[in-house]
This record gives sequence, C-alpha cells and structure tokens, in this order.
Amino acid sequence: MISKFRNKFEMYDLTRRALLDDLAGLNDYQLRTKPGPRQWSILQIVQHLVLAERDVMQYLPEPKKLIDRKRGLRARIFYLVIILILRWNIRVPVPSKGMVPDGNTSLSELRHKWDENLCWFRGYLDSLGPEDLNQAVFSHPIAGPLTAPQAGTLAQYHFEAHLRQINNAKALVMVESNG
Repeated sequence: MISKFRNKFEMYDLTRRALLDDLAGLNDYQLRTKPGPRQWSILQIVQHLVLAERDVMQYLPEPKKLIDRKRGLRARIFYLVIILILRWNIRVPVPSKGMVPDGNTSLSELRHKWDENLCWFRGYLDSLGPEDLNQAVFSHPIAGPLTAPQAGTLAQYHFEAHLRQINNAKALVMVESNG
C-alpha cells in the first residue's frame, strides 16, 4: 500500500515540476495578469496551491507531532463532496483564509515553498509503517481529519482542477500578449 501511494505521490510531483518548468517561460506580466474580473492570475493560482497544502499539512510541523484524529460520518461525506466539487470544476469559496493568495510572491519563491511542502511530505511518508496510513493526522477546513492517502488524493484533484484553470488563463494571456 505504501509503495502504491508513494508512486502516486511521485507522479504528482513530476507533474507539478513540469508545470513549474513550463510557467518559468512566462514573463512577469503573463504570470500576474488576471484573465477576468474575480479571477486569479496564474501566479495567484500557484500560490493558492502552495498555501492550501501548507494549511492541510498544518504548516509543516515535525511529523511526530501530528495527532491521529477521529473521522466521523460528516468528515467522510464532506471529503467525497469536495472530491466531486474538484472533479466537476464547481467554483466554491476558498475554505480557509490561510489559502487565499495575495499574488505578491515570485514564481521562484513559490517553487521553493512548494518543494519544501513536498520534501516535508516525502519525509513524513518515509517515517510511516503500513498501519500508519490509516491515521487521520491531516486536517482540511471542510473535510476535517484526513489520512495521508486522502490528503494525497485531495491534493491531486485540487491540483488538477487548478491546472485546468492555469491552462485556460495561460491561453488567454498568450493570445493577449501576441495580439
């Protein structure tokens, strides 16, 4: 189970790195331009992804300080609802103030913070035994306590939803830049 989860995690990281490498080819104007009113720039979307991971991972504490929490029926239902919202591209308000981007961080700084997130999570995974995968040590503001596989799945769906948003924004700013 851990190796299967670890492989999914590594694929997520490869996709994330490819996105950041692609975005490094954009200029500051393209990264900071909002494609429309009440929409985020590409840079804000990336910042949101970084902030959301940190929020769920409780700002990267020592892995041994994480506490297993009880997952009730409400948490299980809301977890599934969030997955469906992300898969169906339903726009919802950001669930935590700590996840709201300000757009004032450079792409290189965001890359560094995102790398730090994934390095921390990789270290956390390395410290797990098979029985530890069922511990709900992460906390989502809506879904409540999450296990590592649930947090990983949620991160993947969250990333994919915002990747679509980034690709749409990029297409718009590229047309604007060229035309």
